[in-house]
Amino acid sequence: MSQEFEVRLFGPGLPGAGASAKARWEFEALSLTAADQDFCAPGRALELRGAGFNNERLRVAWRDAAGEFTLFLETAAARAAFAAHAPASLKAKLGLAQSAARRTDIRFKLGWAVLGLVLLLPILLLLGFYLQADAVAGWVAERMPVEMEQKIGELTEQRIKLEFRPRTEGAAYDAVQALARRLEPPSRFKYRWHLVDRPEVNAFAAPGGVIVVFSGLLRQAQTPEEVAGVLAHEIGHVELRHSLKAAVKDLGFQALLSFALGDLASTLAGDLAAKLTELQFSRDAEAEADRYGLQRLLEASVDPRGLPTFFARLAPQEKGLALPAMLSTHPPSKERMVAMEGAIGKLPPKDYRPLELDWAAVRAAVGD
Repeated sequence: MSQEFEVRLFGPGLPGAGASAKARWEFEALSLTAADQDFCAPGRALELRGAGFNNERLRVAWRDAAGEFTLFLETAAARAAFAAHAPASLKAKLGLAQSAARRTDIRFKLGWAVLGLVLLLPILLLLGFYLQADAVAGWVAERMPVEMEQKIGELTEQRIKLEFRPRTEGAAYDAVQALARRLEPPSRFKYRWHLVDRPEVNAFAAPGGVIVVFSGLLRQAQTPEEVAGVLAHEIGHVELRHSLKAAVKDLGFQALLSFALGDLASTLAGDLAAKLTELQFSRDAEAEADRYGLQRLLEASVDPRGLPTFFARLAPQEKGLALPAMLSTHPPSKERMVAMEGAIGKLPPKDYRPLELDWAAVRAAVGD
């Protein structure tokens, strides 16, 4: 039996936030004790990769009859103990993970060196941010590595799962995934689509390709083409990095960077996840996302008339006291609708491939 070391273990039968566990090598297997349960993973079954903002942690995963387990080695002492007694069959994987971590560390040290030079002028940056928030937010977002934006998206997604508890099955969930497969473009981002049970007529895009669809949107839409138009618009916000730019502007670059590093308290992390559902985009950004969404629909051979039709039906509700979320956070001004209808009217005739979804079943699944 080797030296014990501390890990954070996630898996079936354990709390959603994971459990502190004692781990040790026993011959060729990793033995763990967490939450008064014992677990055992053969060394040959383990998959290793870096984790954390700069891969400084080690992620170890395996699958057995109970399901998929993941543990994180968060301290240097734990990683050293794990490596010192790892079986020979695991040495090659461990070497690859350590090499990747070293390369990532070098890249981030260079990045921090550049950032440090910029921070030598804090007063200028503060003045620039507050006086030219849009321009500065765009400048920061365009220069932020995609890998960092993906990590922000992953952390936001974790919070979304805790806050909203998205659906993972059923006719409505399957419909969202089918629309996603049809609409997703070749992208630098890895898209993740979630359907949450909320009555608002809404959808929103978080940085890094996380898109959340509210059940109220599916319930209000009369056809899948109407929802496809909304989702294509949200894809536009992702690809054009509008969500990242708006988050930088609304929350401040330092808060966003700290969140990516995992240094913020859980309360502030929750504030960011909540804020992403309410991000306000400029008129230019909305129009840009509309144009992108229209092009995406055409490329996917989806009838683009669904989106202006959907907005036209919702627009009269603007006169009420409580705006639908889709109208308040994605304002469908008459100018935007007219512009979209004009652009669609100039398109040559085309036979679009129908979205073969049982929309009555989808609406029934969300309580229509």
